[in-house]
Amino acid sequence: MYLRSIVFVALLAVVACSPQKKEKESSNSEAFEKAQEEVKEQISGVVKEMPAPSEIPYLLMETGADFNESLLHNVKSVGNYSQNNEAAVNLGVYATDVAYLSAYEKSQKALNYITEIRPLADQLALSGSFDPKTVERFEANLSNTDSLAMIVNEAINNADDHLRKTDRPKVAALLLAGSFIEGLYIATALVENYPNELPDEARSLILIPLVDVIIKQEEPLIDLIELLKGVDQDDYISTLITDLEVLKAEYKKLNVQKLMDEGRGNELLKDEALDNITNQMGKIRDDVTG
Repeated sequence: MYLRSIVFVALLAVVACSPQKKEKESSNSEAFEKAQEEVKEQISGVVKEMPAPSEIPYLLMETGADFNESLLHNVKSVGNYSQNNEAAVNLGVYATDVAYLSAYEKSQKALNYITEIRPLADQLALSGSFDPKTVERFEANLSNTDSLAMIVNEAINNADDHLRKTDRPKVAALLLAGSFIEGLYIATALVENYPNELPDEARSLILIPLVDVIIKQEEPLIDLIELLKGVDQDDYISTLITDLEVLKAEYKKLNVQKLMDEGRGNELLKDEALDNITNQMGKIRDDVTG
């Protein structure tokens, strides 16, 4: 709301000025430009707080959770996104899938994904972020998961930087949204689908750290909502914000601190709010990739 208020106030100043008063016009024009710069700075600040594409996948790997290939977004769907909004979100989704594959040393499949998603980058005029040199670097580091993570993060950072320099913050915001959505979707789906045949104690050793990863995404979620509210609104973004606000409300229902203080962290696995977060996350992911 603060971001939009800055722009709204600046716009009112411009509209209200008298065309006969050149000095006032100039002053208002400068105020509007200053307001625009402030908005850009606010957006840049939020962007820096967002997790990198590799962050959630690597946290998931460190919990000891098994890799689940069925959670990946089908790379054959690349050609389905003719609108730039959809293309931007799904490029972010695929970037996190590449990171997920890389974290679990599925390097050859990760390389295939990077190659296959290039049409989305081309559509968004981001070819430089996923160009042959990026593919070559990725191929040369297939045995080094840390390097692969760095390459994926660099590609998205370069794309984001280019988008903001070319005054396309909306596309940048959607790119980051897609990356975050996919990471949180994989985390929640892993908890939901984790094998039941394991003894309760063994399952808890994996699932409680997984739930901890999910819990720690509340602040980035709030940042993402503010980021999306700070760019030009259309029906696609408004719907996405509404769905993310529902997700944020479910997070507020998680009674994390009380359970942790009482040494009952394992009860989070049965918390209704966690189920609601999982369901809402699945809905959002289906909507953006469908």
